[in-house]
Amino acid sequence: MTSQILQSDYSNLFPAVEKSQIINRPNDFSEVVMEYPQELGRGLIQGIELRQGFLLEIRDYQNHDNCMTENSLEHEHPLQFCFKLKGETISNIEYAVLKTGEVALCGCGMSPEMLYGFLEPNQEIDIHIEPEVFKRLFGIQDDAIPPQFQHLFRQPDEEYSVRVGTITTQMQVALQQIWQCPFQGLVKKVYLEAKVLELMALRLQQDMTREVIQCHADKPKRTVVEGIYQAKEILESRLENPPSLIELAENVGLSLYQFKQGFRKVFGKSAFQYLHQYRMEKARLLLYEGNMRVADVANCVGYSHLGQFSVAFKRMFGISPRDCIRGKV
Repeated sequence: MTSQILQSDYSNLFPAVEKSQIINRPNDFSEVVMEYPQELGRGLIQGIELRQGFLLEIRDYQNHDNCMTENSLEHEHPLQFCFKLKGETISNIEYAVLKTGEVALCGCGMSPEMLYGFLEPNQEIDIHIEPEVFKRLFGIQDDAIPPQFQHLFRQPDEEYSVRVGTITTQMQVALQQIWQCPFQGLVKKVYLEAKVLELMALRLQQDMTREVIQCHADKPKRTVVEGIYQAKEILESRLENPPSLIELAENVGLSLYQFKQGFRKVFGKSAFQYLHQYRMEKARLLLYEGNMRVADVANCVGYSHLGQFSVAFKRMFGISPRDCIRGKV
């Protein structure tokens, strides 16, 4: 069953700010926790103002029915990073569909009128940041915006841009750390802002990498690039028993030379270095979730010897695997 309500009615269902749980902090840091309207479903929405014009939202709720909300008015849109951890956001505009495991980077500009809704249990982390705050944080001058970021800064009468990417293992770690933040007060502010900036940088790097592939004077041919990304997926799916470089090159239809040179140009590191980093990031995420023993995590990412895994993990992150269990920092 799908219901449709007006944006004005939808907004009126939420409690007034003074009825929400407000946690005031010094230095422009504040938190507001709202219960999701019982008429629609159940859950919580947490808004955390890291600084003026820089907002973090943590959404965790379930609708009674599939609910479509009519946003009848165009409005000016800030920069937004939306990480979909669970569920699906749908819309009558194709580019606005967002599924589990995806992240949308929306530029500033005009948001058109649209219908949108949320299916299934919904968990997401949203970052809203005003363009001038973004420029200050990243040291961008108005007259020197990098070409790969120019689509993010459009005029209020121009429709904003939306680009959807995949949530990487590195992003998953930072998202879990935000979701389970153990701190309070100013320490929480500093911790969350650092994690938010990390997420923003990782998402921006995705666009920059694609731009480098397109613009690099010595770029590999497109067919080679497709083979390289296919090889990356093979590596990530065979952590316990990765193929040799020769086997991997053959599987994607490249010579060993093409593969080795192309992989380094696309990802900035060798296939071995990429595999090692991916294994460690995957292990850190599994350990942080706290559902597996250290030995099982080691086996899952391709280490048959626990001691070798522990040494490699500590060399990468500066802590032992046992110190990365949920609730420990």
